[in-house]
Amino acid sequence: MPERIMKYGGVKFRNLVPPVKINRFVNKLPQARKDSLFEVASELSDAGLIEILNEREQSTIDQDLVDDLSNKL
Repeated sequence: MPERIMKYGGVKFRNLVPPVKINRFVNKLPQARKDSLFEVASELSDAGLIEILNEREQSTIDQDLVDDLSNKL
């Protein structure tokens, strides 16, 4: 399947299944796990539906900020 580029941070990924299966999976996710594209991409990757091609680890400003604040408390 062709590589795609997500619209957050330019992260490249490859579909490992047809888009219809990805759409069904995302539609079944609880709303709390669809708060950001980062969370959805992580869920898709963990489920083996997409492969993240960037070598760097994914992160969000929110998660990094929470981790940083936790370390300071």
